[in-house]
Amino acid sequence: MVITLDKRKRPLGHCTEKRARKLLEAGRAVVYRHYPFTIIIKDKDSRDIVQETSYRIKIDPGSSDTGMAVIDQLTDRVILYLQIKHRASRIVEGIRTRYSARHNRRSRETWYRHSKFRNGRYRTPREKDWLPPSVKSIGDNTLHWVKKLKKLLNITNCSFEAVRFDTQLMDSPDIEGKEYQQGTLFGYEIREYLLDKYAHTCQYCNGKSGDKILEWEHILPKSRGGSDKVKNATLSCTRCNRDKGSRTPEEWKISIQQKKHTTELDKARLEGIGNVISHKISGKSDRYCAWVSATRRYIEKSLFSMFGTVECSSGGRTKYNRERLNFPKDHHYDALCVGTVPDNGYRDATNGYCLYIKANGRGTRFRGKINKCGIITVKLKPRSRRIFGFMNGDIVSADIHKGKYEGHHTGRVMTRANGSFDIRTSHGKLVTASYKDCRILQYVDGYSYRMAIPLGN
Repeated sequence: MVITLDKRKRPLGHCTEKRARKLLEAGRAVVYRHYPFTIIIKDKDSRDIVQETSYRIKIDPGSSDTGMAVIDQLTDRVILYLQIKHRASRIVEGIRTRYSARHNRRSRETWYRHSKFRNGRYRTPREKDWLPPSVKSIGDNTLHWVKKLKKLLNITNCSFEAVRFDTQLMDSPDIEGKEYQQGTLFGYEIREYLLDKYAHTCQYCNGKSGDKILEWEHILPKSRGGSDKVKNATLSCTRCNRDKGSRTPEEWKISIQQKKHTTELDKARLEGIGNVISHKISGKSDRYCAWVSATRRYIEKSLFSMFGTVECSSGGRTKYNRERLNFPKDHHYDALCVGTVPDNGYRDATNGYCLYIKANGRGTRFRGKINKCGIITVKLKPRSRRIFGFMNGDIVSADIHKGKYEGHHTGRVMTRANGSFDIRTSHGKLVTASYKDCRILQYVDGYSYRMAIPLGN
């Protein structure tokens, strides 16, 4: 689908690729953006339209990737899929590099700065809702694209996945009746909670068994009086769950210790069982879970200010909808399944294509080259960032008429002062071209794009 704007650059709606091609060939339209592909219809005015098409945007936030889907609410058709790749980890690495250089200079007393600690109080200009730069970039990327799509399309409604767990009801099933707690989504909510809490890692073997299928495991088996409470639940692979059987963790640990020959798997299980008994978590750090929790609050607050009302849903409902509609596990499909979904699902008008967006930033304030002690040894001279009218990150098309890279190429450009540019195409191929053969399609905006059909579809 192609997004359409009127002559005042106000949203009109969308049209098919065939219709857009005819409008461009007839001279009635011009290209406004290539990603997402948007055209301006020169003889149309949105004020002449009696009823505008309204859209709903659905968002599935994440720490590394965020999925989005735009729905035509009148026809229940999906017109656009997006996946945003965040750069929070790269920001953390950059901050650590800068910190190590500055810390070295301070330890050698070559630069003086007043201590932030004074009379037991920490002096800082941080605001109340301050977020670290790495975490804030996740929320800013998501909100940036919501605002951009809101300008291109008449988006009036929003659905957002915000996981919440009512632990009081889970621990006390008799509150308002068991049906309130153990509804259709009960099992899905518990499983999503366990996967998120234990970082998709078996708590008994820590992945040593090689079994990738993870299950909801009762620490005290139900046959021995165990309940479905969250406190009695942990994450286990199918092999460990089967080998444990109806035994308690203590009984299973004793049986492993009594073996004459212990394997590497047994050693990993002994350590994992001890962690389960002492309620310790095995696996990865909770950093990414904390990132998601922090950004969800930040994004949710901004979405309510933009739309007034937002449909907030849980991860369990998203998984339930995805399995009911038989969609593969992917970020943009998760976004499509957020919140309320029609019984028959949505009609796909994207031909299976998804717009993959990667956040790259807008460059760095690199003032000079430093040595291993953090001292600037070579200062870089100030220069224009545009060379022959091009800038790093611009999306260009190059028509090369001869040589090794003969043909038509499109991608992000990397400039050189001598005019010989490198172009990274959407397929990952690196092409060298002269600036004379290049033409700007879209100016750099801090993102790289790739329109493709997801693998497995």
